[in-house]
Order: sequence, then C-alpha cells, then structure tokens
Amino acid sequence: MDQHLYISTIDAEPLHRYRRGGYHPVTLGECLKAGRYKVLHKLGWGGYSTVWAARDQRLEQTYVAIKISIAETEYNRDTRELQTLKVLASHHPRLKHTVHMLDDFDLKGPNGSHKCLVYELLGPNVPDIIDVNFPDGRLPSKLAKIIAKQCLIGLDSLHQRKIGHGGKSLS
Repeated sequence: MDQHLYISTIDAEPLHRYRRGGYHPVTLGECLKAGRYKVLHKLGWGGYSTVWAARDQRLEQTYVAIKISIAETEYNRDTRELQTLKVLASHHPRLKHTVHMLDDFDLKGPNGSHKCLVYELLGPNVPDIIDVNFPDGRLPSKLAKIIAKQCLIGLDSLHQRKIGHGGKSLS
C-alpha cells in the first residue's frame, strides 16, 4: 500500500473534503462578507457544511453562527433551507423556540462558491450540556422535560406553517 492513511483522534470533518466542490477553508480571525463578520471559533461540521461563531463587526456586541456550505454546484441542498428561512423571517419573525436566520451571502474561495447562512448564536447543544454538567450522562428529569417541551413547541410552530424538520436531530 503506497497511500498514507491519516486517522484523526478528534471529531473533525475529513481533511480530504477540502477540495474543489468541498468545504471552504476558514481561518480564525478571518473577516467574511466585506469585513462584516469576524470568525472567532468553530462550532461544528456536517457532511454538507461547517459552522462558525463570529462577531458582527457592525454591531459590536452581537455574535452569530455562520453555516458555510460545501461548494458543490450540481445540487445545493441549502437552497430550499434558505428559501424556507427567508419566508419564515419575513412572515413570522417571532416564531417560538426556532433559530432565526439573520443574513445570507455567497463566499468565493479556492474550492468554489459557498452559500453562507447567518443565524443568531444560541447556547450549547444538549449533549455538550450533559457532558459538562452531568457525569452520569443523564439529564435530570425536570430539565429533560423542559428541553423536550421547547423542542416540541418549535416543531409545532413549524408544522403550523406547513414546514417539516427533516434532520436526524434538532440541533
């Protein structure tokens, strides 16, 4: 076998996906959208995007999450998500327990053109809360009920507007 195999011990997107049509390389401190958003920290990744915490330079104390999609041109899975979020933002600005999109823009990079969706920055996800605060790996029942209720209210708000959540998780 002449090919080297790299195995990462950290939870990170595959490095080989940083190629034409793939992920956009982001540098901490980098400014996006003509200097408006300054990248501060990586929040996560998925098969079709990476997500970054950033500061809105126009509003000094405002922090946002920026989802940067892969640059595949034949099918942009975020187009439908973007259309749905724009409809929700324009008609239903006060949906309960749902994340709100604040902005969107295109980002040209070495791997192609990437659609970027800017969301309000929320708190940590439930698995991280459990890892940090509950060594037995379980949420107290009262807290679990509160979180479940908020998730169901958010889903109900979407369903009332004929929108379904098709992801494998609510994060």
